[in-house]
This record gives sequence, structure tokens and C-alpha cells, in this order.
Amino acid sequence: MSDEELLRAIREDAGIAEMLVRFDFDLERAVNGPAEVVALRDGGALEMIAGDASGGAFLLAGPPAASRPVVYAGSEGEGGLIAPDLRTALALVVGLSSLHDATSMPLGDGAALREWLAFADSEIREDWPELDDDRARLRAALNLPSAEELLPVLHASAADDRYRPVSEAGDVYESMLG
Repeated sequence: MSDEELLRAIREDAGIAEMLVRFDFDLERAVNGPAEVVALRDGGALEMIAGDASGGAFLLAGPPAASRPVVYAGSEGEGGLIAPDLRTALALVVGLSSLHDATSMPLGDGAALREWLAFADSEIREDWPELDDDRARLRAALNLPSAEELLPVLHASAADDRYRPVSEAGDVYESMLG
């Protein structure tokens, strides 16, 4: 399934779209575009597909294609590539406490980061006890892989400076990696 087909399936299923809002991936936030107009360093276009509650934007990079890289542009001037395609980006958004948590420390061997993410998830479960069930439902509905195995992909993607958003004023966004 292409990125466009996946987006269309989400848009056509109100239940899935509503559940993604709980994971801070809100398609309705794309209606007005990102808080700040951004492009890639090479001038490449970015198409906003969703936003998060903090004013950040999820954007598809490059011209229409079956699979397009997904860039995050945060409202605080941090951003970059998060995944090579929409399915991977959704797996990360659904499977992690947050992209910010997952990029807040170096990956290393992954043990400390996984421990931090487990702690963050336990905090979320206090207010959202059905978190794991909701994750499982979305993974099944959208055929998403497990996010834990994608942590190296997220970190390698975020390190790719070619995908750092640039504002209209020419300011390059800071790396998401902590």
C-alpha cells in the first residue's frame, strides 16, 4: 500500500483517525498548514499531512511517489527526517511515548533509551490504561511494525541533515537528537 493509499484509508475511517489523534497525529491540524512555512535545504517541497498538539507538523517530502520520507517540524525550531515512509512514521508515533522522548538521548546499545521509553509509557498508562490495547488495534488496522525495532531507523533518519526543515527566513531547524 502506498503512502497516499494509507493516508486515504486513515481519512476514510473516522475511528482510526480519531484514535491517531490520541497518539498526537491529527490529520485535521494539516488544514491550515504548518505554523511556519518550511522547505528542505535543497528547496524541496514539504506537504503537511498531520500535526501534533504542540504545533508541530508531520510532512511528506519530495514529489508524489508511492513512498515518501516523513519530516517533522517542531514548533520550537527542532525537526528533521523521522522515517523513510509513512507506515514507518506511523509505527513510531503509535508505538513510542513520543518522538521527542525517543530522540532525547543517544541510541547507543538501546538499553538506556528503551528503559526511558518504558518509564514514559508507564506514566502515560496512569491516565490512559488502554494504551497497549489501542496500540495493538492501530497496528493491526494499519499493518504497522513494532516501534521498538525501528529506534535505529529513527535515530539514523534524524541524523540526516539533508532533511532538516528550513524556514522562509533561511533558519535551519535544530536536530531532534539530544
